[in-house]
Amino acid sequence: MKDPKILTSPSILACDFLHLEDEIRRAVASGADLLHADVMDGMFVPNMSFGFDVIRLIHGITDVPLDVHMMTSAPQKYIEVLRDTGAAIVTIHNDIGLSDEELIEALKKIRECGMKPAISLRPKIPAESVFPLLPYVDMVLVMTVEPGFGGQKFMADMLPKIAAIRKEIDRQGRDIDIQVDGGINEENAARTAAAGANVFVVGTASFRAPDMKAALDGVKAAAEASFGKDL
Repeated sequence: MKDPKILTSPSILACDFLHLEDEIRRAVASGADLLHADVMDGMFVPNMSFGFDVIRLIHGITDVPLDVHMMTSAPQKYIEVLRDTGAAIVTIHNDIGLSDEELIEALKKIRECGMKPAISLRPKIPAESVFPLLPYVDMVLVMTVEPGFGGQKFMADMLPKIAAIRKEIDRQGRDIDIQVDGGINEENAARTAAAGANVFVVGTASFRAPDMKAALDGVKAAAEASFGKDL
């Protein structure tokens, strides 16, 4: 197994939206590798967040890649819009009512639009459901909370799912990141990294930490020290 690069992706959902530009600049200065933007439509998840204009504005003030998580019921309709906002990574869910063939077409279109395609699983969705999609993605996002709201407690029972996906990625001989999102902090970053995760969405534990740089550095160091140990 090749050790992938460990990356942090602070979740914009946890920032102070009254001072959005300052918060983005603070995340960048703190060493964020990516910026995680959750787009929620109030249908796929029981919450709404921000839209494409906000992503476009963020792209206008930073070169840090925008990691856009589409928690929406029909993300395939907005792929070209996302391209125009400056999104670098687009993650869609695999339980939005599309067949594997339709999901593959959406993932191919994301790549054709110059963005990296990714697929996400909610906690109730089994690891095996994404195995046929691995040839078409650059990243798999394993939700470690139920999607829709920030500040939830990390679900440790997602660790076997992470390990199963990493083992299948290795079996297929692919270079694919595994991202985790939900209640991530320094302690459980080490546990998820041991299971095979290498990209960490950090919300409350980053934007609301007394020292954001120290928080992100701590997550990264813990993950780097633990990656793959439980595989």
